[in-house]
Amino acid sequence: MLSAGVFLALLGITLVAPILPLYAREFGVSRTAAGGLISAFAIARFVFDPAGGVLSDRWGARRIMLAGSLVLAASSVSAALAPNYEVLFASRVLEGFGSAAFANAAMHLIVVTTPVHRRGRAMAMYQTGLLGGISIGPIIGGYAAGVGDFTTPFWIYAGVGIVMAVVVWFGIEDAATEPVPLRSIYRASGRLLRTPSYVALLAVAFAIFVMRSGGQITLLPLYGGEELGLDEPQIGLLIAASAVMMLLVVNPGGWLVDRIGRRPVLIGGLLATAFAVASYGFFRSFGALLIVSIGFGIAAAFMGIPPPTLAGDLAPPGAEGASVGLYRMAADLGLVIGPLWLGAVAEGGDFRLGFLIAGGILVVAAAVSFTIREPDRTAPSRRIEEPL
Repeated sequence: MLSAGVFLALLGITLVAPILPLYAREFGVSRTAAGGLISAFAIARFVFDPAGGVLSDRWGARRIMLAGSLVLAASSVSAALAPNYEVLFASRVLEGFGSAAFANAAMHLIVVTTPVHRRGRAMAMYQTGLLGGISIGPIIGGYAAGVGDFTTPFWIYAGVGIVMAVVVWFGIEDAATEPVPLRSIYRASGRLLRTPSYVALLAVAFAIFVMRSGGQITLLPLYGGEELGLDEPQIGLLIAASAVMMLLVVNPGGWLVDRIGRRPVLIGGLLATAFAVASYGFFRSFGALLIVSIGFGIAAAFMGIPPPTLAGDLAPPGAEGASVGLYRMAADLGLVIGPLWLGAVAEGGDFRLGFLIAGGILVVAAAVSFTIREPDRTAPSRRIEEPL
């Protein structure tokens, strides 16, 4: 049921991915402002992430997930009815709050219910639901916009938010852990931020999400729609193709993370993904871009599992939610910076340079990853009951 909830969450978020920058342009704003819609979502997540992690530790993940689902539904209705760019921007901020609440709580449940030696596979199972939503969402969103208009995916998203709330209410239970005092949570968070391996992990998360938000989510739709003349369904298929390949590869990737270690899989995935995202700017046909997207998806599947797994590995007992929240805060800072930075590069029409920058960031992250220590994979789950 947790995987089903995550599937629905990502289905909703990616419904609007193919049309979001183009929807913003309908209000007469610049490409940088169009990228700002993605950054607005990320800023809200960035602000709420630490609080969301602490709330999960203190009050339980189920309550936080339920609240997040309802906020996502409300923000989608607001975006669909937006009379101007300002209201659309505010709706994206509200959506960011709801998304942060849901995502932090879901990752928190994975961490506290899974022993270290199985955490890579458990995170891969969790990401199966996530990637299933990512795979289907852009296709539905692209075709919905083609049949209706740019607001249609937001109305579908609102319905998905209501279904998410139902799934959480009837299908998800909190882990059987004792509430942790706030003072202990904040003290443990301070220790994390003084740990070199954890700080390096935050830098890697930041780099990955600069690439994703700036390169794939912002540059690719603008490059395809405005530079190459692709329609919305084609753009949706480009995004979905990479997600489908990630879905097919993610579970073997989780096995490798547990079998040979977090760091080797992470470094290899970062370098392969860097090559793939940099390649986008060198092709101009839909068929070639589709092949690049398939390669991107395979590489990104291996790149994406170790970082959240390490966020759980490095968490102090009782502060798993805080560790997840700080990790997601670094990732969401990347979501803020990526669209603005690479959108500004694209403002001058230099899409190739934007994709090259996105790949270069991952090469730097691969170098930083050498400083992250491997966990003790014999450590048990911290859950009171039996682990998943």
